[in-house]
Amino acid sequence: MLEWIVAGLLCILTYAVFTLSTSSGSQYEDNSIDAFISKESPKVKTRPQKENKYKRDYSSEGQQILLLYGTEYGFSEEVARKLFDRLCQEAASQGTVWQPRLINVKYFKHIRWSEEQLCVLLISTSGDGVPPTDALPFYEMLMNSGEILSHLHYAVLALGDSNYPQFCKTGLSLDKRFGELSAMRMLPCQTVDTEDWMVISDWMNRLIPAIRATDLAVKRPLTVIESEEDKETIHCEFNIKGSRLTWIAGDALGIYPQNNPRHVEKILQVLGYTGREETHPDLNLPGYCDGIVTCKEMLLRYLDIKHVKPDLLQLIQNHVSCPQQKEQLEALLQVPSELMEYLSQREVIDVVVEFKTGGLSVHEFLSHLKPLQPRFYSIASSPQVDSDTVCVTAAIVRYSTLGRDREGVTTCFLQDRLQGGDLCPVFISRNPDFRLPSNTKTPLILIGPGTGVAPFRAFLQERALLSAEERGQVFLYFGCRHRNKDFLYRQELEKLVAESVLCLKTAFSRDQKEKIYVQDLLLQDAQLIWNSINEEEAAVYVCGDARHMAHDVHKVLTKIIVIQGQRTPEEADQYLRAMETQGRYQKDVWVV
Repeated sequence: MLEWIVAGLLCILTYAVFTLSTSSGSQYEDNSIDAFISKESPKVKTRPQKENKYKRDYSSEGQQILLLYGTEYGFSEEVARKLFDRLCQEAASQGTVWQPRLINVKYFKHIRWSEEQLCVLLISTSGDGVPPTDALPFYEMLMNSGEILSHLHYAVLALGDSNYPQFCKTGLSLDKRFGELSAMRMLPCQTVDTEDWMVISDWMNRLIPAIRATDLAVKRPLTVIESEEDKETIHCEFNIKGSRLTWIAGDALGIYPQNNPRHVEKILQVLGYTGREETHPDLNLPGYCDGIVTCKEMLLRYLDIKHVKPDLLQLIQNHVSCPQQKEQLEALLQVPSELMEYLSQREVIDVVVEFKTGGLSVHEFLSHLKPLQPRFYSIASSPQVDSDTVCVTAAIVRYSTLGRDREGVTTCFLQDRLQGGDLCPVFISRNPDFRLPSNTKTPLILIGPGTGVAPFRAFLQERALLSAEERGQVFLYFGCRHRNKDFLYRQELEKLVAESVLCLKTAFSRDQKEKIYVQDLLLQDAQLIWNSINEEEAAVYVCGDARHMAHDVHKVLTKIIVIQGQRTPEEADQYLRAMETQGRYQKDVWVV
């Protein structure tokens, strides 16, 4: 029996050796027994691997979109992949340079949060409120992080099962935490019950327009600053490609600013708030979407901390503990003129520091602040030249009162805190009463000192596109303090002069002993102005400060009509009113 077993084993061994030495079906290129027992790694015949379309290495510039997913059984990853595909399709159809990156949250240590601009998190909740196993380190990191993410825009899709009490707890908690770290919520956190594709699809449809928010593409100085008296003015360009925003030369850009984080922190500190207190804002707040917002986020993005409502002083009076301060506030509130004088020099930080309060709830305090309003800037570019880029010109506001440095909310937001590539919520504000004449041969008289030149830059861009035969003559009256310090867009304007597109008249008020302003230039050209508006039916445009410049220009135009047109002041006033009715005297002015 034993001999039979030994013989059988020998046969099997002989067959194995023969097969290894001759078979063409082996995975080795060298089919010999030597290759089989070689200590060196043999070359393996490998099938060509399919390209992983979700693994991208972008070599060109574009808008990075971080797609993070945390999953237990794979559904969050499936949704994230579909979102990745959707973003790529939208980018291709709209010509937008979106660059989505798909990353499992278990690899969060490779993420440099300081360099991210936009993050979309898709994460499930396992069982009763527990993060997915692989996502737990990321969850704990974010919940314990103190890193400020005010530069980051984000949205969260929370997936879960409503059969569990802690439905979607992981996603909801992370959404709240992003907000506490000052990240900017693009959409309210969306919860998804099991695999509800209808809800997911609707969320994606809302997410795409939110991602199309504009970003600051270019920011450059227009002035030279050598002393505190010199004006600081910047040129900003916003990339609106894919946003579907459209405008006409003469329109304005509305910008939603953010308050200075240092001022917000000071207010929170003085009032004893953590900043993490939850609030339920009024849906009518400018720029607000939906959902719970922390106290800190409200003060940073949605409420005006620069201007004090009298109601806030009344509220503080009810909570001050010091009898003398209570009497001071009571007396102040009873005299409107003194109250207005007091408020004109103070901001919210001044009031909460001056008057010590106790027991002032977060809700009471926030409800007595004004909404933070968007600011409007005349658009300094024409869509006929570039419909994907909208430009504005901003004079930075800085000053001091009561021993404290002050700043313009939006201008200092643009200059000090908004960097190239940062997203910035904007919208177009129509200005139908400030439009170029339909007849391109109509002569133009443009009067715009300082940043008032902004819309005229757009007008001139359009006139420059026309041939000499198609366009009428253009006179621009521009003024600033110094030729070599704040002559805005000097090179562009002088180039248009050289190309015979423009006749430029300049007034530099501080370059000589006697100050000269644009209204002085208008008087010097009185006959030219009168002949242009009376014989050639020129259109007159004024842009800038309403309180002083526009008022003075109107008086000068009236005087020119009286002298050159030999009219009475009343007739001159009627003449200008008639020009306004005809659309030949248009103003884009503001109070500074």
